[in-house]
Amino acid sequence: MKSLYKKYIVQMLYSPFSYICCMVFVLFCAANFFFGQKFFSVTGTTELHAFFYGIPYVCILVIPTLGSVCGTSKNEYSLPFHALSIYAAKILCVFTILTICLLLTLPLPLCVSKAGSVEWNAVFSAYSMALLYLLSSSSLAVFVFAAFENAGAAFCLCALVLAALNSIHVLPSLSAAALPLAPLVRFLSFAWHFDAAGKGIVDSRDISFFAFSAIFFYGLSVFTMERRRGNQSLTFKKLRLLFFFTLFLFVLDSSFFYFRSDVTRQKKFSLSEYSKTLLSEIDQPLSITYYRNKELLSILPQVRDVDEYLSSFAGHTSFASYLMLDPVKEKKEKLLEAVGIYPQNIKTSTEARTSFSSVYSAVVIEYLGKTEVIPFASNVQTLEYQLCVKLNSIVRGKMLGVQVLCANEFELEKNYAYIMPLLQSQGISALQTFLPSNGAAIPFTALEKVPLLVLGTSSFSLDDSNDLLGFIRNGGKAFVATTPYAVDMTTWEVKESHRDWGVNALQELGLYYKNTLTADSSCFDICFDSSKGGDGSSQKSEYVKYSYWPIIPPQEGARDGMILTWPCAIESEPSVCEEEGFSVKPLLITNKSSWQSKKVMGNFLTNPFSASSSAESGEEQGSFPVAVELYRKDAESPSVIVFGDQYCFSANILPYISSEQMLDTRSLDFIVSSVIRLYGEEELLRLKNKNNVDTSLYKISAETFASYKKQTLGFVCLLPAALLLLLWLLTFMQRRKFNSGW
Repeated sequence: MKSLYKKYIVQMLYSPFSYICCMVFVLFCAANFFFGQKFFSVTGTTELHAFFYGIPYVCILVIPTLGSVCGTSKNEYSLPFHALSIYAAKILCVFTILTICLLLTLPLPLCVSKAGSVEWNAVFSAYSMALLYLLSSSSLAVFVFAAFENAGAAFCLCALVLAALNSIHVLPSLSAAALPLAPLVRFLSFAWHFDAAGKGIVDSRDISFFAFSAIFFYGLSVFTMERRRGNQSLTFKKLRLLFFFTLFLFVLDSSFFYFRSDVTRQKKFSLSEYSKTLLSEIDQPLSITYYRNKELLSILPQVRDVDEYLSSFAGHTSFASYLMLDPVKEKKEKLLEAVGIYPQNIKTSTEARTSFSSVYSAVVIEYLGKTEVIPFASNVQTLEYQLCVKLNSIVRGKMLGVQVLCANEFELEKNYAYIMPLLQSQGISALQTFLPSNGAAIPFTALEKVPLLVLGTSSFSLDDSNDLLGFIRNGGKAFVATTPYAVDMTTWEVKESHRDWGVNALQELGLYYKNTLTADSSCFDICFDSSKGGDGSSQKSEYVKYSYWPIIPPQEGARDGMILTWPCAIESEPSVCEEEGFSVKPLLITNKSSWQSKKVMGNFLTNPFSASSSAESGEEQGSFPVAVELYRKDAESPSVIVFGDQYCFSANILPYISSEQMLDTRSLDFIVSSVIRLYGEEELLRLKNKNNVDTSLYKISAETFASYKKQTLGFVCLLPAALLLLLWLLTFMQRRKFNSGW
């Protein structure tokens, strides 16, 4: 077989179509990922699933082309080799060229890793499964060209078969009539079996499928040649029957005995023990319905994972049923409105125009007459957490709730507009309460068992501060975000509050604010736009590092870090805390490059263009706690969390630190996590942070983005071209040397 392989591989390397196929393969995969998935944009992600998902579709034309280059002729029937050797050599030959194609795409994940974090375990599993997919497809192509002597007909049929096998799994989503056939069409789909590996899921059924399909088409090729050679013996017929029967038994066996492993670092697609325990408590019918527009799939391809995850989630208990519906097609809009689900406007932009699409991606859970909803699920990052929160409510009767008190110069509905909706979306019921001194209908003291979220304390009176202390001393739990300073949102001028009784109440618990502002050289870059012409022409952007908006590093309390705004460091007096029955622990700390900025002539220099970029002489430097937590004796969960920043989750500030298309919710997420910790639901919090992976292009700054784009495209496209040119030159020189008889 070695001589046959050498003959066919030389034949393919001499053909220019082999090199064209390689470049088409590389360019299609690169274009599909970088431009089709809008990698070079504010929504760009280092998630490489979309890159691997495009491989089966470029193979629809590449593999038939390579099959035609390898070809089949009647002269092969007279070769002094068995059909087993001939077609093994052909398949390996086509597979070799396809392996070269695949290896030439390696620069792409390497370049992506320079922009952000890459799930390398998923990359390795995807490349491994891609090799099996290419081997199986090579075997299919060789069989088609063996079965049809007309090369044109064989090319067309091979392309059509690959297109069908790569797309057949979408039939159930296009037609309700095809739903009963869903298991069969998914089993037959090459792309379906390859898709899981791109996410980081290794399934023995997928491995078996590609291995057995490669053997199946290889066997068909051999039987085709033997039949054309005139082999009609009884032994040949028995061997053919035995081959198909044995293969069928192996396929059947692999579908019953299999393993499925989630190789991602965070086990993104696996159910946690918390979820399994919760599902095991269900003893009555549970209905999970996913309402999704067909159009949403083209706008947000990642919602495909939501469907698959919900199906897997429901499959862990015999009492659960799962169904996906198109609410528009099924005319369910009114039904969804009745449970509080409304379409979301998704912005889509092209070079020609910007448009908005109203779409649904909602989950409705029904159990024992109770209904819980997830209004919009765009990915699986927090889906398991949201499902468990809802099931906790309707199965165990446990609900997370919080009362929100805005006690500074802001208004909750206007200046903290994102907080209440986010809490609700995370399964936490939120109710606004008021200071007892206001004479409002619902003072925070009326809900002693519900954790209290305090936003600013400048409006506290002396009686209010005593009520807060009484609330905490009587066992109430609280998250207090405040500083002894007030910030003018127009001028960004920071002024010390004359008398803040809320801050005084915290001092009674042993917590003190420094009389400085915490600044850091690791800080947010504020973009200032200016234009020279009156018509807005000659626009110029300038980035200014604003040290009073420091960036704290990722840590247990803030997995992705956070941008703070005019924070104030917190000191504690352990002896005072102990007298109150508490122990104190730091929760969030700043970088070692931070410092405590003092007043200059009675004022803080907070103007972005005059703010100091480094510590002045005499200013304290190092890491400082900006959030602390108080624990009661022998308690595993905190009773009080104090945060030295009341502005970072303000609607006045978030637009500055967010992109045009994506809100920076890290500070809001800190509130959600803190409320969960106050409840002592550490397992639920770990579940919430399970898939908390930053896939943004955080390693690339705005200044270097343009150069990174050019270098990446050049490296991904030009390097493979150069390597292919080198291979062609080596082949050409070898051929010339052979022809000249050297």
